[in-house]
Amino acid sequence: MRTEDLIKYDNEHLLHGLTPVKKNQGLVIESADGVILKDTSGKTLMDLSAQAINVNLGHNHRGVLEAAKEQMDRLAFSFILRGFANRPSIELAQKLATILPEGLDHFLWTQTGADTVDSAFRVANLYWKTKGTRKYKIISLRNGYHGTSRGVARATNLAQGIIEEMPPIPGHIHIPAYYCYRCAFDKEYPGCGLQCARFLEYTIENEGKDSVAAFIAEPEQGAAGFMAPPPEYFPMIREICHKYDVLYIDDEVMTGFTRTGKMFAVEHWNVVPDMMCLSKGIVAGYLPFGALAVSSEIFETLSGQFFPAGSTESGNPICCAMASKCIDIYVKERIPEHVAQVGQLARSRMEKEFLSLPYVGTVDGLGLMLAVEIVTDKKTKGRPSPGLTDIIQRRGVEKGALLRVVSNRLGYSPPCTITQEESERGLNILYSVLSELKPRDLAQ
Repeated sequence: MRTEDLIKYDNEHLLHGLTPVKKNQGLVIESADGVILKDTSGKTLMDLSAQAINVNLGHNHRGVLEAAKEQMDRLAFSFILRGFANRPSIELAQKLATILPEGLDHFLWTQTGADTVDSAFRVANLYWKTKGTRKYKIISLRNGYHGTSRGVARATNLAQGIIEEMPPIPGHIHIPAYYCYRCAFDKEYPGCGLQCARFLEYTIENEGKDSVAAFIAEPEQGAAGFMAPPPEYFPMIREICHKYDVLYIDDEVMTGFTRTGKMFAVEHWNVVPDMMCLSKGIVAGYLPFGALAVSSEIFETLSGQFFPAGSTESGNPICCAMASKCIDIYVKERIPEHVAQVGQLARSRMEKEFLSLPYVGTVDGLGLMLAVEIVTDKKTKGRPSPGLTDIIQRRGVEKGALLRVVSNRLGYSPPCTITQEESERGLNILYSVLSELKPRDLAQ
């Protein structure tokens, strides 16, 4: 089929998540290698978003693909429901335990980030039920993203709640996030005393500490546009959760596996959660797979209880083999150190060159999960029209790159294996897009 026929059929028959029905980007990706994508018309694009911030090892990494092929030749499928086991899932558990914060060495295999978060909520509910309490409320952050499935949509709080189901699932509470550039409390860091973190304590006390089961947050907000917290934020959150006997769930679906310059983002602050949600980078985005890591306390409390989570594909041996190989690569090739180095150079360039542009308000993020916020005026921090998103995405494609654009925030999240030379090329494209913005672009 010709490219225009493919696009037409897609537009008339396929539903695309997180976009209006009957709307596509007008291009069809056909092949990829490293940081380069190629569409059906022959055009090449730098993948400066790592797709959905999940292709951490770049496209078509031969080592990962070979691991999948070897596992297919040996055992393509064997389920682990009802107490059955397969070798790759056990070996992955042993390997994953060596890179996670100490104590998070018990696992449930899942398929997606949303599936993982949903399982974390179910584990939290079952944990407190087993302990004989009625804790059931889940606290999450405004602008947080934890998936779009029915069980987690209420915890996600983006775009004025349009992802929520109607009627919404009860028991979810949202508190202001940690975004200093637009502080919900109209304060300035560090003189604010981290009121955003302290508000969790206020909320728990007012909701009733005997009713709050868990607090969940991304260590850097991803879908909201790569917003990183002040360094004191999560250590304070950990203390509050411990004080009130509230489970702390760390959503590392997007930030995990070297994305921020650490294997897991909470390592920036030496924080150990009660549960950690993993997906995306665990298999470099090549197949649907995820993992929920839980503490020994949770695991032992649930000992002997019937466990209602899991599905047919949990512990898929091919996915487990790929995940084991990915971990080997992350560790042996020192990908966290590479991301920290390339990311620091990228952020320094953004702060030096991008911030001087008339419509760039701030630079944010950790590692290779960086962003600039586009404003109509630096003093008032005015927000551009929503039409800016499509304008930037289109101009990025014209200049040879697939960009990560969320509202008025332009992200930089290429594969974690990007070279310094490739990174400079990618930043040149971002700079070109930003430097050519005109007042009419911000008003459309």
